[in-house]
Amino acid sequence: MSSDSTTPLDLFTQKTDTELHYYLENPDLYHADVVAAAQQELHRREAATRPHLIESEDFATDDYDNEPVERRWLAPAIGAALLAVGCVLYSQFHKPSPALGVVPKAPTELQSVELNVLPTFEVETAAQVKTEPSLLPAKERTDKKPLGKYLILAGRFWKAEKQAEFLADQVAIAKIDSTFPGKASLVYDQWRELTRVLVYNHNLRPVMQQRINMMHDVANRRMQSLQQMRENYSLGRPPMNSEVLKTLAPVEDMLYELRGGKQPTHHIDLTVAR
Repeated sequence: MSSDSTTPLDLFTQKTDTELHYYLENPDLYHADVVAAAQQELHRREAATRPHLIESEDFATDDYDNEPVERRWLAPAIGAALLAVGCVLYSQFHKPSPALGVVPKAPTELQSVELNVLPTFEVETAAQVKTEPSLLPAKERTDKKPLGKYLILAGRFWKAEKQAEFLADQVAIAKIDSTFPGKASLVYDQWRELTRVLVYNHNLRPVMQQRINMMHDVANRRMQSLQQMRENYSLGRPPMNSEVLKTLAPVEDMLYELRGGKQPTHHIDLTVAR
């Protein structure tokens, strides 16, 4: 069995410079002999320890201090000259480009717009329908089923009528615009839907049916007048002309009677004439 001839100093010869420096930088962690052996090995390798590095820095400072005075300004002067040249070149060739697409916008001017909307007359229609039972004989007011049907039909009639009256008034005072054809079509469609329902037998009581027949006649005249006014407007003529007035002539008397007036109505019933 061969004996191991390796000595403690031989162990340090196998260490790297980094490991040996670690011993010197942390002397509190190791025995003094270990630190001394590491330093001895570094000296043997002629490696620079930290004290040697500090001495080298001192040598470099001493070299500058020993430099002739007339040469000490050379390096700073060259650096300052290069900096000045760089600033001049930057100011001449580097011109910031103007921001693209940044155009100041003029403040938006708020303008008041008059809304020309066709009213629905919901409140006025409801108030008119409430008066309908009082315009019927007492016997017919107590018949709930026919009365319910009658009030529904009357409500649809008065809503369309109030819108038609509003539109006719706008035409009379020349207060219409490009929305007139659309409004006329809207009111016309309401009348058309009502007349489609009125052709059926709703089993109403006699006075109820008489009033519904009169409403039907008014509806037909309103539809015809709306078609005439819409056509006149499209041709650039005043919507209200003699032909329209002739169509609507009996409507005022019929509405007077439907609202409870006692004046008898004399007119040509369009529902019968057709």
